[in-house]
Amino acid sequence: MLARSEFAIDLVGNLTKSISADEHRTDIRVLTLKCENIHELNRLVVSSGVARRAQALKRLATSSKEVRISSGAGSFLIAELSSAQYVMKTGITSQRDQFAEWPSGIFNIDFGGEQINGELLLKPGDIFLETGQILSDPIHLEIENGNLVEILGDSADANRMRVHLQNEPNVDTAYQLNGISLGLALARKLKDNGPRGQELLQMSLDVHHAGWSSVNIGNSMTLTLKEASVLFDDQMIFESGELTGVLQPDPYERSAAGIKSY
Repeated sequence: MLARSEFAIDLVGNLTKSISADEHRTDIRVLTLKCENIHELNRLVVSSGVARRAQALKRLATSSKEVRISSGAGSFLIAELSSAQYVMKTGITSQRDQFAEWPSGIFNIDFGGEQINGELLLKPGDIFLETGQILSDPIHLEIENGNLVEILGDSADANRMRVHLQNEPNVDTAYQLNGISLGLALARKLKDNGPRGQELLQMSLDVHHAGWSSVNIGNSMTLTLKEASVLFDDQMIFESGELTGVLQPDPYERSAAGIKSY
């Protein structure tokens, strides 16, 4: 059956593996659905906006010299883009022999050894994905020549980061800042004002919220900033964790996500 198919939906994740391992694989397009958390799927705003934002970001990134992340208190992380590589994850399989996962919505930038310098201020509520921790205290990170050189703070969160990096198997790359990930997927606001930490964490593991930014350090550290601002050259795309500029959601998305119009 698959040999005559053009498109298939994989509900359990095995189909993608079997096709990839098949020597006589077809040109079939496969979409894998990740449906572990039904509550969070209900919050997603399903539209073509993710793909539109990804394409707009790629055009902007390829025509820019640098990207800057401002995380507050005057802190900036600046990275050159001349050798950067870009990977878009939109949950769309538009070409033959293409595999995708849904939900998705991430724009990844691999810096490829480019110069990266500056500092990041992690705030309470930001996320250390690999350990499943939502930060309780601010942490100040200093980056020089593409490497994390200082973790400032005496909190349990800061110490957890130090121990995590010290246990990296490859000491040569443990502190290297490899890239950033920019979230593109809109979700409806939570109805209550409680912390709902685990729901936010689960959502961030599956799909990056629109406006969230992550830095990838070493082989196993992803730090997600929920309220950072991001600029390509002088053009802002995230402002304090909200989409802006060329990435602003259309009226349908704004209404579906419960975003107020001004």
